[in-house]
Amino acid sequence: MERESEVDLRPQFLPPNFDEVWFARLVELAARLDGADSGVWDDDLAEFNRLAGTTIPFDDFQEIYEQQSHRDWVRRILFQKTLLPCADISLEEMIEIVTRAMSIDENADWDFYLELFVVNCKHPLGVNLIFGPTTSVPEFPQDREPTAEEIACLAVGYVAK
Repeated sequence: MERESEVDLRPQFLPPNFDEVWFARLVELAARLDGADSGVWDDDLAEFNRLAGTTIPFDDFQEIYEQQSHRDWVRRILFQKTLLPCADISLEEMIEIVTRAMSIDENADWDFYLELFVVNCKHPLGVNLIFGPTTSVPEFPQDREPTAEEIACLAVGYVAK
């Protein structure tokens, strides 16, 4: 589904460009840590956390492969580390972010926009506004899927009409 127009988002709302060598090393380390035997992972864990600027415990690396690719997991960790809430996010910007996060099949950076949504969402249901069942959000229409605008309104604190 091609949209006619997109809102120009501020630079802080655009996905970062990662150094490919650095990123590949983090993915490699995450893959090695995932399912590693006890006692053979200390150096890899220390290197991952040093390179990524994180303090992720060993247990958080376990069973990544069962839920997502190591590449996607590392991307998500890096996004979460760098994204900060924006106090003056506009409704139009949030609608665009929701639209991009919902376009999994059309947008290679959908996961960035999903994390951006989460960090800026004021509604307690967070990501469930986008991917949860409509029935779990009483403010949504119950006879159809909510629009990006309805989701964004709830996320930034507006009342959906």
